[in-house]
Amino acid sequence: MPARSAPARSAPARRPQVFVAGDLHNLGDLKLTLQNLALTQGRGGAVRRWAGLPEAIERQVEEAGGTLVPGKQIVAFARRVWGAELVLGGGQIVRDNVSAASLAGLALAALAAVLGGGTVTTRGLGVSVIRSPLRRFLWRAVLRRCAIVNVRDDISKLNLAALLPGKAVAVTADMVFFPTVSPLAGDDPGEEEGAGDEAGDRRRWVVVAPCDDAGEGRVLDTALLDAMIAAALAALPGARLAIACHDPRESMDRAAAARIAARWSASAPRIVDSFELAVLTRLYRQAGLVLTNRLHSLIFAVIAGAPVLGIGDGTSKVRVVAGEFAIPVAQPGEAAQAADLVAQALGFDAEARTARRHDMASRATRNLIAPPAPPRRA
Repeated sequence: MPARSAPARSAPARRPQVFVAGDLHNLGDLKLTLQNLALTQGRGGAVRRWAGLPEAIERQVEEAGGTLVPGKQIVAFARRVWGAELVLGGGQIVRDNVSAASLAGLALAALAAVLGGGTVTTRGLGVSVIRSPLRRFLWRAVLRRCAIVNVRDDISKLNLAALLPGKAVAVTADMVFFPTVSPLAGDDPGEEEGAGDEAGDRRRWVVVAPCDDAGEGRVLDTALLDAMIAAALAALPGARLAIACHDPRESMDRAAAARIAARWSASAPRIVDSFELAVLTRLYRQAGLVLTNRLHSLIFAVIAGAPVLGIGDGTSKVRVVAGEFAIPVAQPGEAAQAADLVAQALGFDAEARTARRHDMASRATRNLIAPPAPPRRA
């Protein structure tokens, strides 16, 4: 008799995915969430939200296949995560200014995922110094559920080692570098009429993307920023001033933008405060120079091929990415060097920066390496 063939084994079913971002009001975190949803290849997934969101944010998440679920319903959210793949990040999620209730809910969700046979994975996390004893306890409860923690830079690796000594860690790259289909490569449906043809008027904005957030210890030096704006407008005759709000809430970037616009009212600045990601990313494609102390603003500029000058604010975020791409960073007290720093930013090596961006994209793919499967329970 002919040998009987072994029965075919069906491929294991993919676990549902539940995504946790930083704050979806922030368009950098929104970009990372839309990337995560794009990587599901149409399967979609649940997206945790903690507070109410603008309609535009909800719509963009839903159009990408996401289902927003309330994290404040802590027990119900943990049930939703039972046996799923809980995906943390990317972005600067591990911070000291996260509410204790939000962290407690996340710790319970991580436990539920693992007890149900699922996993907790990370994608290019930014890790800050955690000083609060309660938050150190809760972050440890979350991150110890990961087989390995993927962080986006060496400073995050050092901070993780201080938070959770001995934890397996891999330094990858920020997931914004990962090449998924996104508004960075598409048209902007929200572009104002009469704004001009992009091909014929490509680099027409000096873009300022401020982050003035005392809660994170980030404060812009007004004299320094104004000196850089003046030098940029002088170096780019005909360019206009635009102020980009990555977090367009009144209490966040919109307030900082209003202060800058008031000082530069004679230049008739345009404030870009839409919650539509495509509006923001088109602005970067039309930037003649970007001035920013925001990490994702630096990265958006690099992806768009725009010259960029970092503004130091006492934190390490800008310094890390600037070092990767040879981006000059203006520090407090350097207002007198504004013209030289702007010239350095405009004279960047485009070929070298593109090569480095491709390398970072390759490193970002390592965030998707599957962790070891959990042992089967007897």
